[in-house]
Amino acid sequence: MKGSSPVGQRGTPVALDNMVGHRPRWRRSWWLLPLALVAIPLPLPAAAATPPSFQVLRQSPSADLVRTGVGRVALDLALPTHAPASLRATIYPRLVMRSQIAPIVAGEGVAGPGVASTPLVNPRCGRRSAAVVLAVVEEGARPPRTHCGEGVVRLPCRGLTCDGVYPLRLRVSQGGHLLTTWSLLAVQASRVLQPVRFAWIATLDASAWQHRKSTESFLGALARQSGFPITLSADYNTLAAALTSPTAGPRWRRALARAVASPLHRAIAAPPAQADLTGLANAGLHSELARQVNLGAQLYAAASGRYVDGPLLLSGPTTPGTLDGLARAGVTDVVMPESDLGTAPSTTLTWGEPFKVTGATGVTALATDEPLSNLVLDSAIEPGRRAAMVLATLAFLHFEAPNASAPRTVVIDTPAAAVSPAVLTDIARSLPADPFVAPTTLGPAFDSSLVGADGAPTSRALGPSVPTALWSSANVAELQSVASQVDAYTGAITSRIESVGLRVALADAEDVGPAGARQSRIAAVGALVTRQLAYFSIDPGAITLAGSGSDLPITVRSSAPYALTGVVHLLTSDLTFPKGSAVAVSVTAPITALRVPVVGRGGSLTLQVNLTTPNGQLLIAHAAIQVRAAGASLVGYLLTAASILVLAAWWLRSYRKQARGRHAR
Repeated sequence: MKGSSPVGQRGTPVALDNMVGHRPRWRRSWWLLPLALVAIPLPLPAAAATPPSFQVLRQSPSADLVRTGVGRVALDLALPTHAPASLRATIYPRLVMRSQIAPIVAGEGVAGPGVASTPLVNPRCGRRSAAVVLAVVEEGARPPRTHCGEGVVRLPCRGLTCDGVYPLRLRVSQGGHLLTTWSLLAVQASRVLQPVRFAWIATLDASAWQHRKSTESFLGALARQSGFPITLSADYNTLAAALTSPTAGPRWRRALARAVASPLHRAIAAPPAQADLTGLANAGLHSELARQVNLGAQLYAAASGRYVDGPLLLSGPTTPGTLDGLARAGVTDVVMPESDLGTAPSTTLTWGEPFKVTGATGVTALATDEPLSNLVLDSAIEPGRRAAMVLATLAFLHFEAPNASAPRTVVIDTPAAAVSPAVLTDIARSLPADPFVAPTTLGPAFDSSLVGADGAPTSRALGPSVPTALWSSANVAELQSVASQVDAYTGAITSRIESVGLRVALADAEDVGPAGARQSRIAAVGALVTRQLAYFSIDPGAITLAGSGSDLPITVRSSAPYALTGVVHLLTSDLTFPKGSAVAVSVTAPITALRVPVVGRGGSLTLQVNLTTPNGQLLIAHAAIQVRAAGASLVGYLLTAASILVLAAWWLRSYRKQARGRHAR
């Protein structure tokens, strides 16, 4: 029992009667009256009311000054009321450090004066939304003529010195309220030689099934953006739920299949964060490491009809031994959280290139950009402004090394269920016109020629890892035994539900935890297999053979709701089986009858009958059957000979009588 408060069934509190005796109910409850009065909501004073706000529904990704020195940024604003409003846009000095982005994302903005400001007269212009155009002009360029809802800001710079990302403050005065929103504005004043690559991973983790409607909305939006490269991750627990749920599963799988119909929408395997990859590697269980890697890939193919790419997404504790073990399991490329590294690449200027991990030589790694991943998920920012700030952050990362000799890749990792479909749509629609960003799949980012490019380190050290419980020898032995049973049995049955359930249960038994708890989980999987085997039996009833050359009847019984393919083995030294003592059988009905040709001597014997999986690794059912065979004895031979002699004498006597009759005539 948790805590000291008594609880009843299902964790509900025990009735107050049990705590305060049997006084009348009204006397026991009078003390609740003050609490009830306190709970009544009171009207708040008008001064405490939350002021209205306005939203940026959409914003152009950048202002292009390359040709004329004048660039336009379109913004679509949703104002809080229909009252007349005035809007002022102010641009602040361009950012020089990435740390300056955080206060803007948080809504705090920047201190100090702006470099340019302009009013936008009557931003509604007769429409419910305020379609605003902000003209950005470099020094010396001729400003354009403005119309309703347009304004001009002149930057104190010329040419490529205007390149960069600037804080943008939008301030609306309406109905006596002064409302302020911050955004980012990217300005292009020179030709972009090497746009930054952008690889987005949307993870189908546990939340993707728990929040199915949100995930399906995201997948629907992704299906409509067939030209936007994006990578999904394949978590075997989530995919198993989608494959085995008879109600929600089909709809979820259809949404997934539509989303990945585009060849630009890829997937990679991703073992759950709680999978003990480090423990498996330390215990030398490389085949189980391969199971953790391959299971998600197999279930993804079953759910979507597509295959995963080669890289692996890691989300749990990682050590050099883990990576070496994964290399032995066939993994060559991994994506890992930057928090696993001693120094987060996003806090340095040397990010965006693949690297080796110090102490592990078998794999090449890429790190995710956690600040940008968090920005994509920041629901405190409306989708349109959030998408603009994501693209502006990517533009800032480009400007950190605008003349890089090799391409650099920003990788983000976000749960699909938490991504706003509107953010996905806005980013996907804006990227074709964005000169600073080139969306990509993960494959090109692992090119071996990029390791150490642009001055990036060829290797990075992992940060301190949390020690995990060691696998005991009993854990290892039991796991190997149960794994052999699961592999054999799932290879013999046709039920996807049972097969997926057993394979995922085995993989889940390999989670992080103490050795004792792990042993219990593994034993529970063995018990699941045993319960499945109880569906099948062999009829042990005695059999009588009519004689040598008869067929031996064997009956296999099944109460399983699925079919099984196996082999019946007949074991005895007293019978000979002309067509072999191992007979393949397909158990598709409650009773499956076999007739096996047999040759044997007379007498009684015990026949051992085993039903195994096709690979012979798992015994499904066994029976010892008494067989009685009728044989030829000496008395039988004598009686047969006497019968032949009697028939011969009768035939001879009849022949002589017929001969005498012919002579008399």
